[in-house]
Amino acid sequence: MENNILLHLAIIIFFSKILGAISKKFKQPPVVGMLFLGIVLGPTFLHFIEPEAVINWIAQIGVLFLLFEAGLETNIKKIKEDSRQAVLPAAGGIILPFALGFLLTYFISNNLSQSLMVGVIFTATSVSVSVMTLIDLGKLKSLEGRCIVNAAIIDDIVGILLLTFIIGLTPGSIGENSHITLSVVKIIIFFVISFIFGLFILQPFFLNLKKILLDNVVVSLAIAVVLLYSWFAEKAGLAAITGAYFAGLFLGQTHHKHAVQTGITNIGKSFFVDVFFVSIGLQFDLFEIDAHPLYVIIFVLLAIVGKMVGCGLGAKLTNFDMTRSFRVGVGMIPRGEVALIIANMALAKGIISTNIISATILMVIISAIGTPLLLKFGFTKLKRKTF
Repeated sequence: MENNILLHLAIIIFFSKILGAISKKFKQPPVVGMLFLGIVLGPTFLHFIEPEAVINWIAQIGVLFLLFEAGLETNIKKIKEDSRQAVLPAAGGIILPFALGFLLTYFISNNLSQSLMVGVIFTATSVSVSVMTLIDLGKLKSLEGRCIVNAAIIDDIVGILLLTFIIGLTPGSIGENSHITLSVVKIIIFFVISFIFGLFILQPFFLNLKKILLDNVVVSLAIAVVLLYSWFAEKAGLAAITGAYFAGLFLGQTHHKHAVQTGITNIGKSFFVDVFFVSIGLQFDLFEIDAHPLYVIIFVLLAIVGKMVGCGLGAKLTNFDMTRSFRVGVGMIPRGEVALIIANMALAKGIISTNIISATILMVIISAIGTPLLLKFGFTKLKRKTF
C-alpha cells in the first residue's frame, strides 16, 4: 500500500479539484465534491484508497491551515465583543445537544456513563467545514462568521472539560479525579502562555523581521508557529485546531498578515485542505454500520437539530435577527475530528459500544455534507430584514 501513496495523492488532488469545480458550476460549495470523492474512493464504493498514515497526517495539517486562516481573519480588537456575542450561541450549542444525546441513549441503554459520553459527542463542533464554506462564500469576516468560529472554540474547550470530568467519574477510573484538576490547570496555562508569547514575543518578532534580514521567509516561519501552537494545545489537553486558531490570531495583527495569508492559502488549498476533506469519506464504510437503522436516524437528526436550534436560540437571545440566528445555528452543525476523537477515546476505555461509533461516523459525514448546503442557502437565499 505504501508503494501507491504517490498515486493515491495524485488522484485525490486531481479529482478533488475537478469535483470542486463541478460543485461550483452547480452553485454548491467545493467541499461537497471533496467529501463525495472520499466516499467513492474509500471502502464504501471502490475501496481504492485507504486512509493511510501519510494521508491522515496531511489531512491533520490541512485542518490546522484552515483554522490558522480563520485566526488570521479575526480582528483581535473585536475579540471581546465577538466573544460576548458567541457565549450564548456556544452555551445553547452545548446544553441542548448534550441533553438530547444523553436522554436518547439513556432511554435506550439505561447506561449512565455511555449516555453522558454521547452527550459530550453531541456537543463537539468541528468548525473546519464551516470555515471552508464561509471562505468560499466570502463571509468569514462577517458577524455570523466570527461568531461561529468563536462559539466553536468555546465548545471545544467545554467539550474537553466535560470529557475529562466524565472519564474521571467512570467506574474503574478511581484516582483520576486529580486528573480533572490537572486538565483545568493545563488549559489555563495554555491560554496564559499563548497570550504572553503571542503578544510579547511573536508579534514583535514578526514586526521586526526586516531588521534581522528574515523578511523573505515569513511564510515558512508562520508555518512553524502554527505547528508549535498546535503541539502546545495538544499538550494542554485541547484540540490542535485551537492552537492553530490562536497562532493565526496573533500573526493577523502584524503587517505581514497579507503575505502570510496568501502563502498559507496557496499551500493549504492547493494540497493539504483537499486531502483533509477527502479523507473524511475515506475512513468509513457506510454499508457496514452495525447500529439499528432507527437509532442511527434519530441519533443523526437530534445531533443536527440540537446544534442548530441550541446555537440559533443562543444567537437570538444575543439580539441577532432570525436570519442571522439561522446562519449561526447552521454553521455550528458540523461534527468532525473532535467528535471522532472523543468517540474513539470513549470506545478504547470501554465507555461506549461500537454501534455509537457507527452512528457518530454517519453523523460526521451527513453534517459535513449538509452544512455547506444550508450555509449557502442561509447567506444567498435568506435576506436580513432587521438588525
